[in-house]
Amino acid sequence: MTVLLELSPGSDRFDPESEAWAGQEQELFDDLRASVGEVRRAPAATSNGKGALEAVLIALASAGAFNGAFDCMRAWLTRDRTRRLEISYERDGHVEKLTITGDRIGGAEFDQLTAWAARQLDGGS
Repeated sequence: MTVLLELSPGSDRFDPESEAWAGQEQELFDDLRASVGEVRRAPAATSNGKGALEAVLIALASAGAFNGAFDCMRAWLTRDRTRRLEISYERDGHVEKLTITGDRIGGAEFDQLTAWAARQLDGGS
């Protein structure tokens, strides 16, 4: 089983079209690619003009890959607490979304996503 995550990075500090923000998004992209391998960029499913214009798609096929992705996300978020990641994934036939911010990286929503992904990667539901 493979878990597909769509990450839409954002910030309360940077304009989403600025070069400074593009560098920060690239940092996340590069870290994820180095850690989990297959990572690609795609237009964000939704953009309200104050968030990501582009999303990062990650296909995770093992618990190790998921843990590597989580470590990258956590490190990227904690380097600037104004950053956020909207994470979308399909669960039971519908899209689930959660937002993790740099100042709430240890939230219950992320723990739920982690537990769900581990079950999926172990072949459960």
